[in-house]
Amino acid sequence: MLFLLLLFLAVDSPTQLLQRGLLALQSGDLAQARGALEQAAKAEPRNAYAWVSLAETYARLDEPAAASAAAAKAEKFGAGNQTISRALLLYYTKAAAQHPSPGAENALGRSLLAAGRGEDAEKHLASAWEGQKTDPRFAFDYSEVLLRKQDFGHAAEVVSTALAAHPNDAQLVLTLGVARYGQRRFDDAIAAFRRVIRIDPQIEQPYLFLGKMLDQAGEHLAAITGAYEKWLARNPRNPAALLLLAKARLAGDPKDATAEALLRKSISIEERNWEAHYELGVLLEGKRVWQGAAAELRRSAELNASQAMPHYHLARVYDRLGEGEKAQAERALHETLAK
Repeated sequence: MLFLLLLFLAVDSPTQLLQRGLLALQSGDLAQARGALEQAAKAEPRNAYAWVSLAETYARLDEPAAASAAAAKAEKFGAGNQTISRALLLYYTKAAAQHPSPGAENALGRSLLAAGRGEDAEKHLASAWEGQKTDPRFAFDYSEVLLRKQDFGHAAEVVSTALAAHPNDAQLVLTLGVARYGQRRFDDAIAAFRRVIRIDPQIEQPYLFLGKMLDQAGEHLAAITGAYEKWLARNPRNPAALLLLAKARLAGDPKDATAEALLRKSISIEERNWEAHYELGVLLEGKRVWQGAAAELRRSAELNASQAMPHYHLARVYDRLGEGEKAQAERALHETLAK
């Protein structure tokens, strides 16, 4: 037993391995740095600090392919971490200077975008895309910065060029849908989001975007409702699937008999969703269940104080309940928020 305890204590922890690797890297002992950091990454495969340190180590060892792979893992596991973002920016800046290529330009652009330097990022991402317009990653990354600046037409052009070579790339089709939505070209956006669902029904974003356009769905409504039914069948406790199926059915029939149960189940799973409470409140208002409607609409307003419509419907419900002062207060809130 004592031997096993001593053996356990002799094993370095991932943190100790990382510290040893960083000290070796700082002193220029690349072999020791590599060994310690590789062990740290093996022990904790999602440790972005280990991967970004390995990227620097491999770069100094003149192993650009290994360095690039390690940097990609650091980028994946360190998303949102400012320390990792700064380290990657330094790494990608040196990599682009030492090994210039569209891939290096694109990686540097992504890193600049993560650091909040949108204008600089756009230059490098545009350069990468110009060098290889059919590359799906380059098109996706460049379109992201264009969408952020609301240049929806250019973003659609970029992804459409790549889609000509990669017609079944779900992320590109999704991005095209987002661009068309931004252009207010709702029919084209709906067609794109439905296409994403056909390519990969597990991706959640197209269902959510379609839920924003149900009043524009027109002839697509039946197909969208069917897609929501299949989504819910695969994910019976997904509150978003329950909510969106209810909304789709109500869009087709405001008196749909199944919608209330769907909304109540959605709320039972995710009570803090303001939209589910709002939709249930409006449904109960239509059924003249005034007290229940008021309770749901009040909860919706509590959960999202920036939304105007719960206050609009609350004013109507309070009028029906004979509570004129409350109705007037809700109208004032609606007018303020709707400006």
